[in-house]
Amino acid sequence: MLNNPLRFFADLLRQPAWIPAWVSCLAAINLLSVRFWEEPLARIVLLTFLLSATLMMALYARFGFEKILGIGHVLWIPLLPYLLASIPGAAQGFQAYLTVLASAIAISLAFDILDVWEYFSARRRG
Repeated sequence: MLNNPLRFFADLLRQPAWIPAWVSCLAAINLLSVRFWEEPLARIVLLTFLLSATLMMALYARFGFEKILGIGHVLWIPLLPYLLASIPGAAQGFQAYLTVLASAIAISLAFDILDVWEYFSARRRG
């Protein structure tokens, strides 16, 4: 039986307050890419965000609100080094945006790796 992906947001709000706040910040930072639409990398950021959100909703539909949802950010793994490599040559405003975005993605991936590790570790034990 699949979970309704629209319930993701209701389940998100049941988490400790910092989690929906963090998710909202991540979404806002990624969506801010439209401010730099003339930059091809900004379009890649938005596309990656939308694909990641779609993957996360599919994972939620299959598993519910579980730590495996961190896999939804797998596309950020190749995106992060590309962002970091692009920062030095970016225009000043875009450079600041990419720095904030890369920092947020790095923090999120650290949480995601721990969550996914815990998910699979628990399944092996149990």
